[in-house]
Amino acid sequence: MTTASAVGPTHSPATAPPARFHRTVTVPGDGTEESWIAAGELVPRGIAVRMHSDETTSTVLRTDVDVDAYTRREHVRIPVDLEALAADPEIPPAVGTALAVLHRLEGSALAESRAMLPTWTGNEARITAFLASWMVQRHWQARALRDVLTGDDPVERPLPFAAPTLAARLRRVHVDRLQPLIAPLWTFGAGEATTAGHMARMAIQEASLLAGLRALAPHLSGEARRVVDVVGDHHEPAVRFFTTEAIARITRSRREAVTARVLLSLNSPLDGGGVVDPDLPAALAVLGAQAADRAALHRARFEITRLLPGPALPDPYLRALSKGGA
Repeated sequence: MTTASAVGPTHSPATAPPARFHRTVTVPGDGTEESWIAAGELVPRGIAVRMHSDETTSTVLRTDVDVDAYTRREHVRIPVDLEALAADPEIPPAVGTALAVLHRLEGSALAESRAMLPTWTGNEARITAFLASWMVQRHWQARALRDVLTGDDPVERPLPFAAPTLAARLRRVHVDRLQPLIAPLWTFGAGEATTAGHMARMAIQEASLLAGLRALAPHLSGEARRVVDVVGDHHEPAVRFFTTEAIARITRSRREAVTARVLLSLNSPLDGGGVVDPDLPAALAVLGAQAADRAALHRARFEITRLLPGPALPDPYLRALSKGGA
C-alpha cells in the first residue's frame, strides 16, 4: 500500500513521521526502490527528504553489462587432463617462456585489485561485485596455465629466466609496501575519475591477455592447446565488462578521460600488478611473431587510447615489438 506525500508516493511507514522536520536532504535515485528505502530510514528521524537528482547529486553509472549474471556463474578450477598432457609433444622453450609470462600476468589480479580498491573505485558497488568474482576466475585461469607448465606440481612455479633489473626490484618494493599507503592519497584529488583510469588499465590488460592466448594457441597442441583456448574463452566477459565501463566513463567527461590518460602513462598494463616481468620481451617475440598477432596486441590498447586526449603514447613493450618484428 502506498500513500501520497509532499515528496511523492511512499510506502506506509510502521510509525508516523515526526510533525516537524529539522533539516532536509536529497536522496539520489530518482524514485527507485533503493531511494525509497533510504527515505524510509531518514523520515522517522525528523529529516525531510527530496527524492530527485540535481547538479549537486552525482548519479551512479550503470552500463548494460549484467554483473549479477557474471557473479552467479561458477568460477571453479579449470580441469587439466594430466595423462593427456603427458602425451602431448614437449613445449618448445620459447613457447614455454611465453606461456609462463601469461601465467604470471593472469596471477596478478590480486595485486591489481589492491591498487584499485583503496581508492574511489572501491566505492563502486557494481565494480567491486564484479572484481570479487573476477579475482577468483583469474586465479583459476592462472592455475590452469601453471598446470600445463608444471603438471600440477605442488611446489614448482614457472619463474622468470631473466634476472630482474634494479629498477624492477625497487618497483616490487614500491608495489608491495608503499602503493597500498599512497594510492588513496594521490587519487583523492581525482575522486570518481580515478575509476576511469582503473577500468582503462584493466580493459587493456584483459584484452592483451586474450590476444596473447589466441596468438599462443597455434604453437601448442593436444591438451595444452585445449586449456589455453578455454582460458581465452573465460577472458571474454571480463574484456567486455572493463572495456564497456572504461569507454562509458572516458566518453562522458574530459576529466575522466584525462585521468585515464595520466594513469595509463604511469606503467604498462602488461606489467601485472605494476611489476615488470623480465621475460616479457622474450614472450612478446613469440606472441607477436605474426603480423596479425601484433595487430591484435596493438588493438587491445588502441580500443581505449583512441578515445583519450593528448598524444597517443604507445606501450613501450609494443613499440619495441613493432621495431623488432616489422
